[in-house]
Amino acid sequence: MTTLLATGTLHASTLNEMQLDGLLTGNTLYLIVPAGGPALPEGGIVPFKYGADGSSSARLSSELTLVGTWKLGEDHYCVDWENGPKNSCTKIMKTENGISLVDFTSDEIRGEVDRILPGNPEGI
Repeated sequence: MTTLLATGTLHASTLNEMQLDGLLTGNTLYLIVPAGGPALPEGGIVPFKYGADGSSSARLSSELTLVGTWKLGEDHYCVDWENGPKNSCTKIMKTENGISLVDFTSDEIRGEVDRILPGNPEGI
């Protein structure tokens, strides 16, 4: 599926379940988070781990690491954070400039992928 992102300038295609599985499972994504969000008001790079066992974690700061479980959908994935939002669902879109994570409901961009590393290099 090709769509116009919230910025109105980029065409993107949404990854399907098989693509999401290959991109996320067993990897850590380093997400460039824009400033202004409630959990990370100044923005920055946040590591998100997606364990092959369904575990997930995200280090928002030295004081706050979210811990939860994740699962795949047809064109998105959802995380239930134990110490954060429940059923937080995200689409991943390939754009002409890279890979964007987009809120499943609002279509707001949550961040851009900086890099992807296998395993859990952050130990989170």
